[in-house]
Amino acid sequence: MKAHLLFPDRDFDPKAEPPAQWTEVAQDLEVQTLLAAMAEGDAFLLDVAARTLMAASGAGDARVVAYRQAALRDALDHPAQVRALYDSVVEAIDSRKKHLFGLGLFGRYPSFNLRGAVELLQTFVQHLRRLRQQADSLAGTFHSEAFGTLFSSLQRDIGDDYFELVQTHLETLRFRHGVLLSAGLGPGNAGSGYVLHAGSGSRPGWLARLLHQTPPQYTFRLADRDEAGAQALSELVDRGINDVASAMAQATDHVLSFFELLRAELGFYVACLNLHHRLTDLGVTVCLPQVQAMGSLQLAAKTLSDPTLALTLGRAPVSNDVAAQGKSLVAVTGANQGGKSTFLRSLGLAQLMLHVGMFVAAQDYAGELASGLFTHYKREEDAELQGGKLDEELARMRTIAQRIRPGALWLSNESFASTNEREGSELLLQVVDALRQRGIKVALVTHLFEAARGLQQMQPDQVLMLRAERRDDGTRSFKLEAGEVLQTSFGADLYAEVFGSAQA
Repeated sequence: MKAHLLFPDRDFDPKAEPPAQWTEVAQDLEVQTLLAAMAEGDAFLLDVAARTLMAASGAGDARVVAYRQAALRDALDHPAQVRALYDSVVEAIDSRKKHLFGLGLFGRYPSFNLRGAVELLQTFVQHLRRLRQQADSLAGTFHSEAFGTLFSSLQRDIGDDYFELVQTHLETLRFRHGVLLSAGLGPGNAGSGYVLHAGSGSRPGWLARLLHQTPPQYTFRLADRDEAGAQALSELVDRGINDVASAMAQATDHVLSFFELLRAELGFYVACLNLHHRLTDLGVTVCLPQVQAMGSLQLAAKTLSDPTLALTLGRAPVSNDVAAQGKSLVAVTGANQGGKSTFLRSLGLAQLMLHVGMFVAAQDYAGELASGLFTHYKREEDAELQGGKLDEELARMRTIAQRIRPGALWLSNESFASTNEREGSELLLQVVDALRQRGIKVALVTHLFEAARGLQQMQPDQVLMLRAERRDDGTRSFKLEAGEVLQTSFGADLYAEVFGSAQA
């Protein structure tokens, strides 16, 4: 059986390597805050959410996104039922802790392994039966391909005939009437070719045994205290049932792997439910985004906000509208501490969440798929740096240039601000021009006036210039408005806020 809740044609791979840029993206977009809300203290959910988001920083797949969005819509419509499914699977996996076989003890003894495997598989069958009952009750209420495929496979592959057959085999493997083996003689009259016979579990009634003429039987009985004989007999039995014990161990591993995979794939949707509940409780508006084709230069959002800021503040933050259809560059300038970095992070998180098939923090959102998500943010001073900050920035930019491909989205926050205005502006302009020529979409924040003025002159019909609003009294609304760059970032406002107004 396959779960196929995250991909229409393959299983989720929990050991897949993340895209090379993931560490930078996760740090710059503060993804850990998002993951903590998704996990709600559950280490397994944290790992599943992290690995799913890791992959999303790479190339987006329209089919996978649509597949997950439909499944997530089902989960949002039936949160209690999805959580109940997840709890059933977790309970099934945890049930192996009650069995010594499930803990991997006494692995050298086939008879013990067989007995433990039979008991564990019996427990797994009970959980499979419960899962099948849940599938029967939910099949008509879920509408996505993902959950429809799961429920139909459970109904098809583990029907009543399956349970009856498995129960019959498990009863046979308990060997309540002893073990029937056959063997040949090898060199030195040593036993060889041990075979376990399937009919050893049946025993005719007393009347049949009385009337039936049987060939002579040769019986050897051990003395009550013959420990050496008992050991030898036990070794004979172990030889005969070794293959069966191995087959049963594989069977339990197969069922366990199905439960574990189902737990991981259901866990992603449970994590999404956790985050959805937290954000909506804080008053953050969310929606499933409209996905546009890569390279279509589509970006439009209504009340786009930063979910990590909401989780940090404990309330809904200021949101912004964006209309960047046909734009390959979105540049944000304006007042210091006016919400520029927050906006850029909200845009990056929306792209990441779109790629993974999640909802985004907006009332409406339409964005295009990308071949990858890359970030280049300014860094604080690091005493371990072997060179200057500019050297470090250029080194990170060189690494990005080696990995980035046409169709990607590059997010830049105060890049090359570690040098003087003229040099930093020239570097930024050259980098942005090179990226756009390669069909890479750019969204950036800068306070470099010369760079901003040059950016708005680069193919101006494909450039959206946004400016952080400053009220007449010097306060910030944290709203962005379309407008040309100003030659000041109003740093005097911050000086006055910290040190007070200058005295005449």
